[in-house]
Amino acid sequence: MEPGNDNKDKKNRFRDAFERGQQGHVGSYDVWLEDHGFQAEQVNRDWITDFFRDNPEKAVNHENALDEIGEYAGFVTRQQDVYHTPVIGPSGIGKTQLLHTVVSFLTDLSGDIDTKLIDAKDLAKKTDEGFLLEEVAHELTKLETPIVCIDDCGLDNQIEISLNDLRQAVDSGLFVTIWTPERWGVNRGRVQDALPPSNEIYLDAFAPKDTDKTLRIIFEAFSEGEFTLPSVTERRIHELTEGIPRLIHILALESLQEAFRKELEPGDVAATRSAADRLHLADASARVQDLSESKLTVLKQILQLPNEGGVQPGTLVEELHRDKSTISYHLRELSDGGFVERDRKGRRAFYRVTETLEPFIQRRINQEAEFDG
Repeated sequence: MEPGNDNKDKKNRFRDAFERGQQGHVGSYDVWLEDHGFQAEQVNRDWITDFFRDNPEKAVNHENALDEIGEYAGFVTRQQDVYHTPVIGPSGIGKTQLLHTVVSFLTDLSGDIDTKLIDAKDLAKKTDEGFLLEEVAHELTKLETPIVCIDDCGLDNQIEISLNDLRQAVDSGLFVTIWTPERWGVNRGRVQDALPPSNEIYLDAFAPKDTDKTLRIIFEAFSEGEFTLPSVTERRIHELTEGIPRLIHILALESLQEAFRKELEPGDVAATRSAADRLHLADASARVQDLSESKLTVLKQILQLPNEGGVQPGTLVEELHRDKSTISYHLRELSDGGFVERDRKGRRAFYRVTETLEPFIQRRINQEAEFDG
């Protein structure tokens, strides 16, 4: 081999190793996966997300919600008016996948149906012509009866203005908007004035059979149909995640990582239990239910503020009208319990709710709001 080719080969191998590290594959994990019949490049969260969005017919969807949206979409094609269907559910319940499925199915149904999929937090972004909201509203004026799907509405600081502008751009159509329960509670009144809901759809977690089906689809895709999880592990994953789709994906992936670390076979339920401990999923619901009202209030405030990067303690002091020492105490306790994570940017600290516990916390907040209501 020529020296130049040898050097090029080394650079390519180093680049491949660097990219594997970026994807979370370290050491001989890729080799271990391949030895057990898995396609290593597919065993990651991004690949799962893309797989289900590219193949929505394979996704275990919320069938009743799909039916309701389908009926309204068909109705607006004959009844010239504007309708609005908010879809509400905790983080990771499958709301974004539902939107992608709706758009895909409508596109397959007829090329004459105009659909638009929007991320609400992008609407305030500046463009060469002004703001993205203005561009989207202008695009909608050219469509006859659009089906407009808007994701992450709670992350738009001026969502009522955005919805009002988009509503004014169409004479008839259907708006499907996505919300977490705590952000819907904060914004519901303002949304009512801008774009009154026709009906509200609440998404529930998967039943055990849906969790099992999801896991079978994922592992068949990972292994090209060569691997199936043992039923005992499927049941344990459902119990630990309580049927929340994103958590099913995360725990399935982390269980493989844990099996590799502990030199177990893929699908060993001991690896799943160990992964659940690291992800704070063991007894998650019970630990969330045991939280004091004061700590739950702090968590609720973090979730309600539309900032994906996290919330500073000073903001919580202002919003909750508590002294700094009280907020610091609660944040420290919540951090020690795994309920929040802290990121530092220079000298500033930002807190966000731990991803794997977020849906359990949202569910308790929603249950208490329904009780109070």
